Amino acid sequence: MALAALWTGPGTASAAVATPGTIVGGQSGRCVDAAAAGTANGTVVQIYDCNGTGAQQWQVRSDGSILNPASGRCLDIVSGATANGSRAQLYDCNGTGAQKWTVNAAGSITNPQSGRCLDANGQADSSYLQIWDCAGTANQKWTVNAPGGGTGDPAGPGIWSQVRAGWNLGNSFDATPCETCWGNPATTKAMIDTIATKFNFLRIPVTWYPHLTSGAPGYTVDPTFLARLKQVVDWAVADGMYVDVNMHHDGGGDQWLIPSAARLPQVRPEFNAIWKQVAGYFGGYDQHLLFEAMNEPQDANGGNRYGGGTSDNWSAINTLNQDFVNDVRAAGGSNATRWLLVVPYGANAQTGANNLVVPNDSHVAVSVHTYNPWSFCSTTAPNYTTWDGSMNYLPDGDVNNADRLFSSRGIPVVWTEFGATVKPLGGGDNAGQVADYETHIASYAKQFGQKTMVWDNNSTGLGDDQFGLLDRSTLTWQRPTIVNRLSAVYN
Repeated sequence: MALAALWTGPGTASAAVATPGTIVGGQSGRCVDAAAAGTANGTVVQIYDCNGTGAQQWQVRSDGSILNPASGRCLDIVSGATANGSRAQLYDCNGTGAQKWTVNAAGSITNPQSGRCLDANGQADSSYLQIWDCAGTANQKWTVNAPGGGTGDPAGPGIWSQVRAGWNLGNSFDATPCETCWGNPATTKAMIDTIATKFNFLRIPVTWYPHLTSGAPGYTVDPTFLARLKQVVDWAVADGMYVDVNMHHDGGGDQWLIPSAARLPQVRPEFNAIWKQVAGYFGGYDQHLLFEAMNEPQDANGGNRYGGGTSDNWSAINTLNQDFVNDVRAAGGSNATRWLLVVPYGANAQTGANNLVVPNDSHVAVSVHTYNPWSFCSTTAPNYTTWDGSMNYLPDGDVNNADRLFSSRGIPVVWTEFGATVKPLGGGDNAGQVADYETHIASYAKQFGQKTMVWDNNSTGLGDDQFGLLDRSTLTWQRPTIVNRLSAVYN
């Protein structure tokens, strides 16, 4: 039932607080939005393409206020003004007349103190909201939804307000040529249940080429492998988790997925065939299932992987990302509004991201990685083992660039991999330092509405590539300090 049918004036509706949802402009079709995903007092309230982020979730409350849960602040008129053109902002909820609103059945939202209506000063992205004499015009018409997370999203509250800490099932379904071939045990329901106690966002890296039963032109995916992947997805969804399925080691080394102009004619048919099959197979799944186009797409043998690629790579990457979106959308079912993650060259958050063209689609997010600085995250010289904050500017720079390019434009960002290897320190290990590093990144990214997924490959010793957090054989957390602190960031 629409909230407009429940609300008749400040303080007169049911005492129950309405569930958060979107407020969509009748003229523009765009959502009421906190500019640049801001949460501070004075943040401009505007209209922007609906994207399901927390910046676009609003809760009409029984005291007449309209709360933005992501910031904890209310829709407010600047300085309590009552004249035409007085602008809307976020501000600490204080119960004053500047924060009282009436959602009317006819579609207008009025401010009783001024007697004026909430008005969009235009219909383009970033048009600010103001109050103006009520005229019944389209720019003063609003649809106050029951829960919704972006245009046409049937999933209830936007998933990005529901997603919390994320974790990677690394070196399992992406291992070649089989799930257990890199030494990890087969994934079990008990394992997923354990993960779900700390994380509600699961990334399942998948390498597809060992599981093709035919080559061109069909590139048929083994139905037995799909059924096994489905089993693990089902366990996670049953635990209330959101699940990201990707295309992982199909690129890298000299595998088939090489994003270059010369290789694209060979790459596209296989890439499209796989994603069409995967999207069709999982078409009935709701928005708890997400797809991610690629992992760290790069030239043969990792050429310029960390430098962000070249113009030759960027054009190919943008073509493949658009193909991915087209393939999934055309597969039907829930794929019409499934959240999809596109990826820059190397999942690079600087030059790669700078040259990423995000497909024009209301349910597309961006996947990027950071292991910055690598000298802390690995054993590369000078092999830093402590994290005192003096190098925060390095991962922060990645987050800031992703915000500049994407988050501030209403495009969700997911750090689908980040982390640091645990190394010897002072007769013990530096797990506490790694916790400082990882929780800093997660906390900083959270300020911009970005999500994070820690890399875990089940290597739980000390030294290079020891990213393991969960011992998958005993189902015990080997690095509980790291896990508990990461889990707490989003709770």
